[in-house]
Parts: sequence; C-alpha cells; structure tokens
Amino acid sequence: MERFSYFKIYANIGLLMSVYRMEIYQVAIIAFIWAFLISFSLLYFYIKLAWKKRILAEDVHKPAGSLVANLGGIVLFSIPILALPILLIDTAYLAYDTYLALVLSTLIGLIVGLMDDIRDLGLIKAGLVAFAGIPIVLLHIYLPRPYVPLIGRTRMTILYPLVILIFFSVFADACNMIDIFNGVLVGQALAVLFPLLIMSLLFGGEISLILVIIGLGYVLAFLFWNRYPARVFHGNIGAYGLGSLLSAIIILSALEVRGVEFVAIIGFLPAIYNGFIYVFNTRFAPRAKVARNKRAVLISGEYLEANRDPDAAIDLTRLLTIKGKLTEKQLIKIYYLMFLFSTLLAIITAILIFFEII
Repeated sequence: MERFSYFKIYANIGLLMSVYRMEIYQVAIIAFIWAFLISFSLLYFYIKLAWKKRILAEDVHKPAGSLVANLGGIVLFSIPILALPILLIDTAYLAYDTYLALVLSTLIGLIVGLMDDIRDLGLIKAGLVAFAGIPIVLLHIYLPRPYVPLIGRTRMTILYPLVILIFFSVFADACNMIDIFNGVLVGQALAVLFPLLIMSLLFGGEISLILVIIGLGYVLAFLFWNRYPARVFHGNIGAYGLGSLLSAIIILSALEVRGVEFVAIIGFLPAIYNGFIYVFNTRFAPRAKVARNKRAVLISGEYLEANRDPDAAIDLTRLLTIKGKLTEKQLIKIYYLMFLFSTLLAIITAILIFFEII
C-alpha cells in the first residue's frame, strides 16, 4: 500500500518541506554530504593511485598520448558505507532490508563490470548484470503493481520479478553504451535522479528521498572529476555499477512513489534510444568487436565525423554528426541539451501523475 495521502499535501505545493518531519530533511542533508564527501575523497585518492599503478586509459578524443585514470567506478564499492544513512530512517518499511537490497544489487553490478574490464565478457554480461536485481526479488522489497499513465495500477504479481531483472539489464547496458564522452554518463544519471527527487518530495516518500539523495551525492562527486576534460573514467565497472545503482533506486522508490518507473524511463530516454539503435543495427555485436572501419564515427584530428560507410554501426553520435563534423566539447553540449530536455519531460510527467491528470 502506498505511503502517501493527498490530504497530507498542503495547498501550497511550494512549501514542500511541510510534508516531512524535520528529521527527514536532516537525514537527507546528512546523506548528501556523507555520500558526496566520501565519493569525492575516494576519487581524489584513487586518481593518484591509478597514476602510480598505471591504471590508465587513453582519451581517444583528445590529442594522441592523452592518458586518464581508468576504472574510477571502483570507488562505488564503498556503497555499504555510502548507503548507511538509510538506517537512520524511522519508516514503516524495513530500512535494513532496503539498505541490504541497494548494497547487494550495486555490488553485483560492479562485479560484473569489473569482470568485463578484466576480460571482455561479450553478450554474456547483459545476462549476468540482470542478476543484480536478484537481492530485491529474494528480499521481496518491491511493489508488483507498477503504475502506467492513463491506465492506472497494473497487477504483475508473477511477472514483475522478471521485469526487475530485465530492468537492471537494460539500464546497466544502456549506461555502458552511452559512456562515450567526458561527463556524459553522469549527465544521463542526473537526468534520471532529479525528476525522482521531485517525485519523492511531492509524494512524501521517505525511503525514496534518501535513496535518491545518496545517488545524487555519488554522481555529483564523480561529475567533478569526470567532467570535460576528464581526470578519471568510469570503466565498465563504473558503468555497470552506476546502472545497477540507478535501477535499485528506481525499483525501491516505487514502494512509496507512484509512477516512478515510468518517469525514470522518460529521463533515461537518450541512453535507451542510443542503446536501441546501436544494438539493433549491429545485431548485438559488442562495441569492441566492431571493425574499426565500421565504427559509427571516425576521428579526424580534434573532430569526430559520421562514418559514411552505409554498413557502419549507428548510434546517437553518428546521427548528431551526419551533417558535419563536431568536436568532443560540442557533442557533450548537445548531449547535455538532450538530457535537459528529457529531465524537463520527466518532471512534467511526474507532476501530471501527482495531480492524477494522467
């Protein structure tokens, strides 16, 4: 049963703080500062360690020889510490089980990504990362009645556990495929988390608020080091770890927030579209297995231009450069404009759902 009531929502929506006891906002502030500072500090020290141990990768969109600390997503292995503020919440839902589900799901995603970094798993990783949803299913911390706009609550008691596994696989793989340029994956994550933050405030979701805040703390800390020009890359470990973290936040938030899955998908549309057209066009061939002359874009100095070969792979970047070559910085700005649009669309959808217009 959903933990909100329209009678608890004050007439002035602008006074959203009145929805919560002050303790919840205190926990939210603590959660953000905690997650941000730990993530920021660990990344700072990891970058130094990566250079010392030569855990580096070439930034192919920069001048030859540009090296960047790689596998920075490994700091997300600190998720058991980052998620500790969840245990401070006094809620009807079992905060300990929520904490355990978030931690285990993220760790499984990280392990799959690390395995893929060590040795290319090919298509197997898409199936393996689906297992990141298993902790949520086994702990039975989900609501098998997702809300679909204009239709209402659906009953998926038997099917929903499978939907959770597919959700994890799609989100994690899409995160990996859109991790192309400096700061782009982080920007896509923000396009999902900001609408969820607004939904948590509107619906009075206590668990969902803290989950989203923890995600924002980590993502904003990573943005500082990953923004153009990047000083650290996610690696597959970071892409799959972040994809699993986002998936867990969405599924667990659905316990309190109506329509959160639908809104999250809208915010995630750029990554979903990019992944869909690439996978459909390449027939599920891993990016590393695509021949160099068949890749979606070609690098010409500081510019990227669409591969004119009709048999070349297709992704968002190729579509964006089809009319002329662009620099990495120009492409990043375009990607962020798309994220801004999907964020606004997701926020509008969230408001319409809240007021029962759709």
